[in-house]
Amino acid sequence: MDLKINLSTRYFVDTRTLNAALAAAVVLLVVLTFFSVKGLASNAGHAKQLEGELAKLQARFAESAKGVTEQQYKEVTGKIAVANGILEKRGLNWLLLLDRLESVVPDGVALSSIEPKLKEGTLTLSGSAKEFRNLRALVENLEAEPRFSEVFLQDQSEIKQGENQRGVGFTVTCKVDFS
Repeated sequence: MDLKINLSTRYFVDTRTLNAALAAAVVLLVVLTFFSVKGLASNAGHAKQLEGELAKLQARFAESAKGVTEQQYKEVTGKIAVANGILEKRGLNWLLLLDRLESVVPDGVALSSIEPKLKEGTLTLSGSAKEFRNLRALVENLEAEPRFSEVFLQDQSEIKQGENQRGVGFTVTCKVDFS
């Protein structure tokens, strides 16, 4: 038989369990405090870094807010004009233009120069033909093509190379739909 008799005048509390629980709570609080302080220090460092970057940006802004000199403005507009010229030249679809020309240039005609003028919408063709009938066929083909209009033979001349080779040199201008 197991008798449990309490002869003490007060209640007995098991302090070992209570002390262990309190020690665990203190350790947990110390660990949480450590990580909180570490995070706070990290955030403070990051805030200092951001303040430094902000100061640099404000200094750059203050410097650029002073204005642009006339010389700097002219330099920039000159560079923009050059870039626009390059973009305008690239705006021409050369493959499409050459494909259209290939379909209208007859046998016996060789083009030596193709000069498109995008702003005016014109095209100047220079070259040579074996005979005048080949040149006439080129002009007729250009007139028959819907994307070419106002075809004019600007210049023609007889070309002689050696004793046996002869041909016709020419320059033709026309309006072109470059799209």
